[in-house]
Amino acid sequence: MARRSRVDYFGASVAGPAHRALRKPNEDQWLGASGAFGSLVVVSDGLGSKDRARHGARKACIATLRAVRAWHKGGTGSLDDLVGRIEPLWLEEIAPFDRSDCAATCLLALAHHDGRTYVAALGDGMAAVRRRGAIERVEHPRASGFSNETQSLGSGEVWAKRCFECSEIDIAVLASDGVSDDLRPDRLADFVAWLKDEIATLQPVARWRSLRRELNEWPTPRHLDDKTIAVLAWPNGGSA
Repeated sequence: MARRSRVDYFGASVAGPAHRALRKPNEDQWLGASGAFGSLVVVSDGLGSKDRARHGARKACIATLRAVRAWHKGGTGSLDDLVGRIEPLWLEEIAPFDRSDCAATCLLALAHHDGRTYVAALGDGMAAVRRRGAIERVEHPRASGFSNETQSLGSGEVWAKRCFECSEIDIAVLASDGVSDDLRPDRLADFVAWLKDEIATLQPVARWRSLRRELNEWPTPRHLDDKTIAVLAWPNGGSA
């Protein structure tokens, strides 16, 4: 019988000031789940210019969980195989709506029972781990030019992805661009340490409340975007 991961997960999501002012819903979504496959967190940001952004983001989280379960049940192939399953399932989930109206980013971190952590990112936001005390991000190189089009499900773009040994990492962090765009590179290590040392140690309800409060009271002046954070945290270093 497959052993279950001891990796904990948590997260929170809040509507940004722009959506609150317009009385519009949060277009970010997140999901956390555990099972025979291990522990999973997913963050998705529905593209704000799309008619059904929230729907697309919610279905991205559901499709990712479905993909992980099927990938694990099938005997665990490559990381390419895992991410390749997500968009077809997402297209099933968003039906009868068109992909162009539901475009959404997708970030995932999976602490699998095989002792590896799989991290993948499609679109804006941040996917990062702390490996041997250093922060490592999983992302495509920043494109040059003036285009503000982001990669997303439905766009046919390529995922950024990496695999890590669980024994080498102690936290994986996903964040939508409403959070990641405001994080100064020189403060990222402090932010990750705060999540691991102060937030992850709280009881679940207190942890969720504290994280929501921090997101609602975000200190960056004139910030507008929805904000989402999801975390995998190992209790004592990286041991799945």
